[in-house]
Amino acid sequence: MNRAIIGILAGLTLFGFGCLKAAAPSNVNAPPAPPAEEKTATTTAAAATTTNANANVNAPTKPKTATAPAAAPKTSFYVEADDKGFYPVSGTARKGSLVTVTFKVRSSNVIYNGLIIKSNKYDLGLVKGGTSKSVSFPAEGNITFSSFWDTGAYRGAWTLYVK
Repeated sequence: MNRAIIGILAGLTLFGFGCLKAAAPSNVNAPPAPPAEEKTATTTAAAATTTNANANVNAPTKPKTATAPAAAPKTSFYVEADDKGFYPVSGTARKGSLVTVTFKVRSSNVIYNGLIIKSNKYDLGLVKGGTSKSVSFPAEGNITFSSFWDTGAYRGAWTLYVK
């Protein structure tokens, strides 16, 4: 048991000598050291301050990398329609986002078994009852989709508000 303790103490002693700090590199910009008889606590503090002030001089810097522009956020809407209108009646998206709107025509409350859905930019054509069609576009400004019967009679509107 005594040999184990002596071995542990010897190892810790050797380990402790390996952890001693090496002399700090000399600082070219530091003021000259005062003569040995004038060394005081103030001088030690100044040396410590100088060492701390220069501690980050040789710190590694993060490499500057080019970052790719963030992809536009995506916004999706699921809208149902019948002869009385759209459900919900509107949606909101951020300017520049990619918007996908899926229009589903309900299978009930639809005369002529379908609705024509279109806006001033996009024409989804006839969407039969019980089916759906989607359209994707960048959100640049407010846009309204309207629904009509085959006869041309207006049935309702859904508006995307862009903010």
